[in-house]
Amino acid sequence: MFSCVICKTPLKSVFSLGLQPLANKYPKLTADFDREIVREMAVYYCDRCSYVNLPCDVDRSVFFEDYYYLSSVNQELVNHFEDLADHIKRGGYRFVIDVGSNDGVLLKPLQSREVKCIGVDPSENVSKIANRAGLETVVGFFDASTASAIEALHGKPDVICACSVFTHLDDPREFFATANSLLAKNGEIIVEVEYLGSIIESLEFERFYFDRPHYYSINSLSLLAEQSDFVLIDVSRIKAHGGSIRATFGRKGEKYASRATAEAIISEREFLKRDFILKRFDDFKSACADFLKNLDRLRKQGIRIAAYGCPARFSTITNFAGIGTNRLPYVVDDSPLKQHRFSPGKHIPILPFSGSEATDVFIVFSYEYIQSIKNKVDSKVIKYFKPIPFQSI
Repeated sequence: MFSCVICKTPLKSVFSLGLQPLANKYPKLTADFDREIVREMAVYYCDRCSYVNLPCDVDRSVFFEDYYYLSSVNQELVNHFEDLADHIKRGGYRFVIDVGSNDGVLLKPLQSREVKCIGVDPSENVSKIANRAGLETVVGFFDASTASAIEALHGKPDVICACSVFTHLDDPREFFATANSLLAKNGEIIVEVEYLGSIIESLEFERFYFDRPHYYSINSLSLLAEQSDFVLIDVSRIKAHGGSIRATFGRKGEKYASRATAEAIISEREFLKRDFILKRFDDFKSACADFLKNLDRLRKQGIRIAAYGCPARFSTITNFAGIGTNRLPYVVDDSPLKQHRFSPGKHIPILPFSGSEATDVFIVFSYEYIQSIKNKVDSKVIKYFKPIPFQSI
């Protein structure tokens, strides 16, 4: 029996996305295919907190060995972190710790704005990229020992950021406990996290994958923070990663919640209910079936098809819907770490963009970056479609 990490209420499975591999592990050789880790992706929900959990019996350290996601290859994401750096600079923050800093996508604009900053990231290969660029990054998890080492060398930060990493944490309560010990008086925590409400509203169940065991509502984040004497002082919707929230926390007694925070929690209760989630998942299954029909229809018409973008959701969709190389012969991806490898599970070849792709249609899985993709492809004849729901973009 699995329990909610926030309120300890027993969780119940609400639906399954079937057998799924680890979505950010890209085999390099065909000999590696049989060594892939595959588990059933059962999705568990807490009715009390509006929180989702994806249990997986794989040690969390495995997920971050030879990590292949680079934030800075996406220009829209680079622009987003430029804006966040401006927000931090305007707030008067002087020393920032960025947890899950990846290749330094936030550290770089902070550094250019003369804000002292240090990254913390468990992925050794990606942290090396940041450190080689002069963006100081501690290789490891954000825990008590890492916090103590940072404080001994640099003192206490007045803001701790965690952007698109909070869903990945093994124990989110440890994050707040560690932050509480490290953060300066009157300091704040900024968490940007993929929002469960956006996943349900936008029919993007492909955003579930094992790298992320936790999916949060605003209410669940607020309840989680309260257990470590933090209060959710502000929250807003942001566009990053297809629909996220930016939540700002401060210590109780030092900071106070805004009216917008309370209103947002009340509002989300209307749609984050079990029955509605199940209905939307049925809609997602229907959309996957429609996607297959459209792929087969285009192929029968002699239209050449390829995919663009191999993020984690590519793995979830292709494995859930049963899409292999017979329907998508290859996928283009701009990350050099993924190129000349294979997609997890269905083993679709991942290629760099060459400018001479023999395709009439790109199925765009990194659809939030569609404008950058269109600018790069620079073709007046190639058409672009979003997979789920299948539509022209």
